[in-house]
Amino acid sequence: MTPELLHIATFWAVVVLAIRLAVCFPQSLLARILFSRHGPVRARHESQADYFLRCARFAGSWSMQAGCLFLVGWAVVQWDASLLDSLYFLVLWAVVVPAVGSVALLAALFATGRWLCVWRADRENSRAGPSRAGHA
Repeated sequence: MTPELLHIATFWAVVVLAIRLAVCFPQSLLARILFSRHGPVRARHESQADYFLRCARFAGSWSMQAGCLFLVGWAVVQWDASLLDSLYFLVLWAVVVPAVGSVALLAALFATGRWLCVWRADRENSRAGPSRAGHA
């Protein structure tokens, strides 16, 4: 086993152990940090459509950031091709950044779809008038 693979395996063993400890002790500081909600929280008196639109913008910004990081990595490889010999750089640039960007893009598309459904339903309820809005 090469030293780089040993370091990567050790890293993931530490990550899995930390998650396991957080699950065993849910009130610990580690668990509260790992399992806290990251992203937009619904504001008081905010409509569901506005919340989904904010979620879509949040996930879209993550996707754009991952795309920018990928382009920066590509430019750095053009500048110094010896980085392609580093397994750490390859894993980060060719696997982690595109995976995070893809998941964020899917989350943005899903939130946009939910926003569109809620927005249409709200429009239909407002067209139906106040007497039929409660029956929809």
